[in-house]
Amino acid sequence: MKTLLNLLKKCLPWLVAAGLFAYLFHQIPPRKVAAAMTHIRPLRFAFYAVTYCFLIFVLDTYSLTRVFKRFCIPVSFKEMVPARGVSYLLGLLNYNAGQASIAYYFKRTKGASFFKALGSLLFVLVIDLYWVTFFAFIGSLFIDLKLKDFNVSAWVQRLGLVLFIGLLVHLAFWRGWFSKWFRFKVHFKFSDWLRGRHLFQTFHQATVKDYAVMALMRLPIHCVALSSLYIAVTAFGTRIPFISILTTVPVIFLIGVLPVTPGGLGTVQAATVQFLKDAIYGPTISQGLATPQEILLAMSLSWMVANYLLKAIFGIICLKKVQSDLFKEEKLET
Repeated sequence: MKTLLNLLKKCLPWLVAAGLFAYLFHQIPPRKVAAAMTHIRPLRFAFYAVTYCFLIFVLDTYSLTRVFKRFCIPVSFKEMVPARGVSYLLGLLNYNAGQASIAYYFKRTKGASFFKALGSLLFVLVIDLYWVTFFAFIGSLFIDLKLKDFNVSAWVQRLGLVLFIGLLVHLAFWRGWFSKWFRFKVHFKFSDWLRGRHLFQTFHQATVKDYAVMALMRLPIHCVALSSLYIAVTAFGTRIPFISILTTVPVIFLIGVLPVTPGGLGTVQAATVQFLKDAIYGPTISQGLATPQEILLAMSLSWMVANYLLKAIFGIICLKKVQSDLFKEEKLET
């Protein structure tokens, strides 16, 4: 029974993703999507995709380097590059495996604590989650997004309030604010146990200033991600008003973050088509060459494939360097 549950847990997200794509292709036949893809300007699209991936990788790697220096081990940007590159490759198959690969790499090459390194990565993940939630919350205040009878904007606002209250509780717990707010001291053995675990050392050590500094360092990544769709869609001879991007795309990203499908596969495409079909315009659509839904699905799929392909190529290149470092370390230990 336990084996069956584990198998179901692993397969269910992929089944949900397959179901979403089946629904999308039922609404928008694959031949229509393929026809919409013929309107792409390949060189422009390739330039956008490569530039986007390069900027995201550099900004991401630099911020991870700073986090590791602050909370885990001294590591240079040059040392972080191959580890992050391989994590992108593994992350295409399993996000958790990709993150764990960074911790394992520095454990083998620099003697870092595996769980302390994971804790540093978890710290960054929490900050990213709150940036996505923040942008989605702001966007939901200016646009009324619905899926049939379900009010997505109201759901985002409720989720945002819950998460931001959770952030205050989180900071109060790790920074010891509860004992400062109340005259009597509240003490739990479980809290001591948490603070003693390497996995949570980063949260135990991080000050409010650390959160603020890292949030500012991660902000450019989210700005690049938000603007990517605004630029990518022009490769299809269409445009989306930037205000629609600012108010809608963060909600799409938040939906993609939900652990419903692997890496938001299917959920992002479905949300993109649903929420932006009335905002997109251009000669390709006005001349009747393709519908908004066809262009959006073609663009979303093309952008996803391009990003996955670039991550895979760079990850394979970095894999040789990582394997070489691990082999040398293993040889030194023997």
